[in-house]
Amino acid sequence: MVIYLNIIICEDKQENIKEISRIAKDFFEDKGIEYSINAFNNFEKTISYIKSLHSYEDCLYILDIDLKQDKNGLMLGREIRNMDEYKGEMIYVTAFTHQMHSVFKYKLKILDFIDKGYNMENDLKEAFKVYLKIYQDKVRNKSLVFKIGGNVFMIRPSDIVCIETDKSKKKIIIYTTKEQISVNLTLKEIQEKLTNQFIQIHRSIIVNKEHIKKMENVNEDLYVVLTGGIKEIVSKRREKEIKACITL
Repeated sequence: MVIYLNIIICEDKQENIKEISRIAKDFFEDKGIEYSINAFNNFEKTISYIKSLHSYEDCLYILDIDLKQDKNGLMLGREIRNMDEYKGEMIYVTAFTHQMHSVFKYKLKILDFIDKGYNMENDLKEAFKVYLKIYQDKVRNKSLVFKIGGNVFMIRPSDIVCIETDKSKKKIIIYTTKEQISVNLTLKEIQEKLTNQFIQIHRSIIVNKEHIKKMENVNEDLYVVLTGGIKEIVSKRREKEIKACITL
C-alpha cells in the first residue's frame, strides 16, 4: 500500500519548526512512509495553504496555540475544521498546557495535546504511531484495490483525477494526483466501483467532478481542465449533461 502524508505545521518559532520537522522526518522515514512537510509561522499563511488543497484525508496538522498574533492556534484549529470537516487529524504541541480544556470548547477533535517542555520528541512519536494506525485503517476502508502483477495498489477515490481507456493495450489508465496506473479492466468494470463523485464525459473517459477546474472551448470542441493541467474532451452528446452537473 502506498501512503502519502501531508504534515502541516504552524508554529511561530523557527527553531521549534525545525525540531518538530526533524522528529516527523525521523519517524515517518523509519516507517518507509512517503510524506511532505509544509511549515508556516502564522495563521494567514497556514489557512491560505490549506484552502488550496483538494483533499484533507491525508492531512496531519501540528499546531501551536500561541502564534504571537491576534488569532491564536485554537482559532486556527476551528478554521481548519470548518474547511476539512474533521477529515484530517490534529495535534497541539504547546507550552500553554493550561489551555487543554479550550480544545473541547472549540470542538476541535484532536489526536493529542503535547507539552513542549516535557519529553516532546517521545510524546510526538507516540502520537504519530496512533495517527499512522488511524490513517492506514482509513485508507484500507475507503480505497479501491487493484492487483497488478505482484503488487497491490490501494487508491482513494478522492485522489483519482480521471480514468481513460488505453485502446492500444486494452487496459484503462487511472490518473491520480500522485501517479498514473495501468489496470486490466474495462471502463464499465471500474465504473461499477465508483460513486456519483465521478461522471463519464466521453465513451472512453471518466472524470472526478471534484478535480474539474474549468471548462473551455477549443475549435468548437468542449474540454474539461482537471487538476494537474490534464485536459479531456467532452462528447458532444454529453455536453448539456456535463455543464448542468458542474454548474450545480
